[in-house]
Amino acid sequence: MKFEEITLSPNIMSGLQDINYTELTELQEKVIPAVLEGNDALIKAEPGSSKIGSFVIPALEQIDKREDKDGTSLLVLTPNPEESQEIDELVWAMGYHAQIECASIDMDTDLEEQKEAIQSEVEVIVGNPGPLLDVCQDLKFIFRHVEMVVIDAADEMVALNLQDKIQNILKRVLSDHQTLIYSKEVNDDVKELTKKYTKDPIAIGFEDKPGMLTEPPKVDQNLTQGYIYVPNRMKITTLMAHLENTPQDNCIIFTASKRGTDRLYRTLRKNDMKATSLHGKLSDEKRSQRFANFTNGDVQYLLVADTPAAELDLDRVTQVINYDVPNDPDEYRYRANLVGSGTASRIVSLVSKQDRSDINELENSLGQAPKELPLPDKVKQKLEERKKQKKKKSRGGKRDNRSKRGSNNGRGKKKNDDLQLPRPSYDKLSGGKKGDAPKDQKSGVIGLIKKLFS
Repeated sequence: MKFEEITLSPNIMSGLQDINYTELTELQEKVIPAVLEGNDALIKAEPGSSKIGSFVIPALEQIDKREDKDGTSLLVLTPNPEESQEIDELVWAMGYHAQIECASIDMDTDLEEQKEAIQSEVEVIVGNPGPLLDVCQDLKFIFRHVEMVVIDAADEMVALNLQDKIQNILKRVLSDHQTLIYSKEVNDDVKELTKKYTKDPIAIGFEDKPGMLTEPPKVDQNLTQGYIYVPNRMKITTLMAHLENTPQDNCIIFTASKRGTDRLYRTLRKNDMKATSLHGKLSDEKRSQRFANFTNGDVQYLLVADTPAAELDLDRVTQVINYDVPNDPDEYRYRANLVGSGTASRIVSLVSKQDRSDINELENSLGQAPKELPLPDKVKQKLEERKKQKKKKSRGGKRDNRSKRGSNNGRGKKKNDDLQLPRPSYDKLSGGKKGDAPKDQKSGVIGLIKKLFS
């Protein structure tokens, strides 16, 4: 796409021509239209002029259209001086014909120049959080006309523990404004930063993570939530017994790994149950086909691994089973949201010994704790059979031990007696139990030498 294809003012177009900007990059094609529409956004981007242009171009366009250019309109926060100065230079070049002024407030710039730029309220301020906050606090300065805030390299900001400085700077921005956050990657701290400073943001470049910026849905109060404590080494047995008790359900079963889905798939097929599986290693074509088989009703059970529930576009499921309990309460909420509302619908978790801490965390987080469900009768019967077998084995073992003891009391004892060696006489040992050697006889090595030579 060429810049002529998007609506930009003649002044900004002239600035782009001066620096040989003719075509939008892939990132700019995604970002600039969204920014011009006024969206807050979290944007995935690597450092470089393409990223800088994606927010500078629409911001300068907004500034050039303003009738009153008094006051700072664009505030950019970036973690290092080099990036701040690069943004400053690009703003100056692109905004030259629009007479847009910019200043960089960073660790390498003269302090008096920084104060003068802040007080004169140039249209664009770019700064490192530490120096910018120091200058603003020293001048007791407030931003009253900002229309756009850009938090650049949010992941680096978080790594440098700059969240408090960012917060204190943004407290000084009193005007309503659009917020753009750029990051190479997203972690919990970046998500928190985005939720705190944006309104209904869109994600650009992170589309592979559905639900990343939205609050997880609340669990329906009418939904039946339960869990079954699974006896040791009886998880598949418990699952199959539970499925037999709920034969009509259209069911999704979540496991922790592809290996788990493969194992369950073989078990279900062996019992003539129609099932299919989704996991991270499937091609898009196979994934779509298997998903369609489930949504069309061709199969009754969908086994899922390595796929967040937020990615599953379903609304006709009567039961969700956590074969492995999720350790993230939000993931549990998204799974519960797949189930149709009503008391006939349910989400059930199979809780083994190692899952108990996870189910306890869920209970604390959800507010509405799942209820413990009774163990299926079939599992109880197998447990009883297992106990009986153990008792038989233990009795058989005792008899074997008794017979072994009896054999030791008979012939075995004679043989041992016959094989016993004669005990040595202490009389012949120097310094033995029956007294010392005669006085004229030396003991030890010296006595032995004398005997040899006598």
